[in-house]
Amino acid sequence: MVLFTSFLHRIYALINPPSPKKQDDALRFGLLGASNIAPMALIGPAKSHPEVIIAAVAARDKKKAEAYAKKHNIPVVHLSYQELLDDPAISCVYIALPNALHFEWALRALRAGKHVLLEKPSCSNTIEARALFNHPLATAPNAPVLLEAFHYRFHPAWQTFLSLIHGDRVAGPVKHASCQQYLFKGYFPLDDIRFNYSLAGGCLMDFGTYSLSCLRQILGSEPEVTEASYRGVPPVLPDAEQVDLAIRATYRTQSGATGVLVADLASSGGWPSFLPSSWTENWPSAGWPKCVVELGEKAVDGDSASATGDIHTVQRTVTMWNFLMPTIYHRIDVLDMHTIRRNGSVVQTWTETKQIKAYDWPDKQGHVGEQWWTTYRYQLEEFVDRVKGRPGSGVWIDGADSIAQMEAVDRTYEKAGLKPRPTSEFAI
Repeated sequence: MVLFTSFLHRIYALINPPSPKKQDDALRFGLLGASNIAPMALIGPAKSHPEVIIAAVAARDKKKAEAYAKKHNIPVVHLSYQELLDDPAISCVYIALPNALHFEWALRALRAGKHVLLEKPSCSNTIEARALFNHPLATAPNAPVLLEAFHYRFHPAWQTFLSLIHGDRVAGPVKHASCQQYLFKGYFPLDDIRFNYSLAGGCLMDFGTYSLSCLRQILGSEPEVTEASYRGVPPVLPDAEQVDLAIRATYRTQSGATGVLVADLASSGGWPSFLPSSWTENWPSAGWPKCVVELGEKAVDGDSASATGDIHTVQRTVTMWNFLMPTIYHRIDVLDMHTIRRNGSVVQTWTETKQIKAYDWPDKQGHVGEQWWTTYRYQLEEFVDRVKGRPGSGVWIDGADSIAQMEAVDRTYEKAGLKPRPTSEFAI
């Protein structure tokens, strides 16, 4: 009953967030693009942040921008992206344009002295990422803040998950990890911009980039791509043969740890076996986003077993369910397999299991949050702290990380026999 009440409270607060009075020095955000993601990613979270105001929007279609502004109570509509950047009242911009436009407008925003919250993926390819994040405008002292919006990384649940892998006394080295995401068939039409090669589309440039980001953090080093395959889209757009509707890839680090990425933007089949597969193979299907990590054995010191000369080891497996939207629901499953050996022989084994939820930071010192905060709200908190020069929680994504992410994307595409997404003429 307590869990259900907590769930209802989170959902209610998500729908009806508190609206504190805005501070006089609140950051004034402009939206580049009247995007579908902005209400969830920024407009909604800004309502509960006393230091954030959504002040303006610009879109290529004036009527669309005006309707969008009216719907979301945005006071100013600019007639072009550049006009918004030239507005001295705007201090920050949120860029959720098609991927192919990220580099150009992020760089233009930095030139205008605006702080930039940039939707993932940051750029179309490695060339653009290096040019953007290594640009003097991004690296100079007191440069504007530039953040690639991998929002899930800022939530306490994800950080708790990582701590159970990398920061716990019984956590051995990572041996294998898998990250899986499935979106049901038909959710996006095949002429969606996500499947447009010229706009830097593809599953790995959308859904799959989360899975790759997860694996890179879990493995702890930049892995080699050992295998990659994809399922393509029908030839509905030019260069469709270069676009992945679903992708699978395997990775290996220098230490021998392996990882598997699976992402599908049009999943079907996989229904219960009592239904004939011929009926269900084209039925849409989906599943919780999931990361599973298997760790190697680690000797545990300082217990009664070691006092007798026995060797006590623990081999851990950690699974996180729904890392993308943990505020709705998530669960971290921890399975610890204990073994005691004496003179090389196993004398005792047992398992311990626990389930963990982390809707808020367990340690409030230096951390701010509420159980109903979404990943995007936690991300916004860190962005504002960085702009204001405050320490925040310490979770951040720096330019080197964003470059490494795009390098991993390009390596995966190349291994699959696909081209990296095209480079903007603005970057040449």
